[in-house]
Amino acid sequence: MAELTQTEPPVAEARPYPPPRLSADQRERYDRNILVPGIGEEGQERLLAARVLVVGAGGLGTPVILYLTAAGVGHLAVADADVVEATNLQRQVIHGIADVGIEKTVSAERAIRGLNADVQVERLGWITPENAEEIFSSYDLVLECSDNFDAKFTVADACAATGVPLVWGTIVSMTYQVTVLHSRPARGRPAVTLRDIHPVQPASGTTDGAPQVGVLGAAVGQAGSVMATEAVKVITGIGEPLLGRLLIGDARAAAWDVIPVGRRP
Repeated sequence: MAELTQTEPPVAEARPYPPPRLSADQRERYDRNILVPGIGEEGQERLLAARVLVVGAGGLGTPVILYLTAAGVGHLAVADADVVEATNLQRQVIHGIADVGIEKTVSAERAIRGLNADVQVERLGWITPENAEEIFSSYDLVLECSDNFDAKFTVADACAATGVPLVWGTIVSMTYQVTVLHSRPARGRPAVTLRDIHPVQPASGTTDGAPQVGVLGAAVGQAGSVMATEAVKVITGIGEPLLGRLLIGDARAAAWDVIPVGRRP
């Protein structure tokens, strides 16, 4: 197995910050992160200093929120306007039976606080074309975990306009896509936006989603875990992020492809 290499992360140029020094308790808590080649204490300090926004506290958002919380992302904002429904529990394992009927951000905040006291939690309502750019300018990284294309394009367009890197994912049934998008990448990496990959935004109501074709909870977990991994890579600079590449996963066939993507003329 090839050793993971250190690269200059897009986040590094988004906002200068004085990284916090790890306490003895934090060194113990994050020991397994620190031991990963390329992360070390500096990478863990980057995680603790990062401001990350997760749009959507549902299927994709569940593993993203839990793993970024456990990894020690210092400031985690969660944006969602929905309440927990019984049909969510099959895949959105951040929520429980007692959470049905309450706001997803409230349930997610409770889970975050119960998992890691190092993480500052911020709850936001839904992201709109009118507020997206102003909100995103306060964060180093955005993860798009919503379940509709109107939101996905709103988030992607705002990230492209503000230059904030975006980890983007989508899933239907057992097939998913994950990529990293950045309109102003560092170190000569390709500048790619969502409209380079999907140039035409589907009209509302014209695409099938979970209510029509279903979605397998464990497959959602796969996709969200990939997104969380990409976020850690972007923040710490470890390995090569899916920037300029689109991962397509087919859980039914246990098959994964990574295809190159680039700017459309």
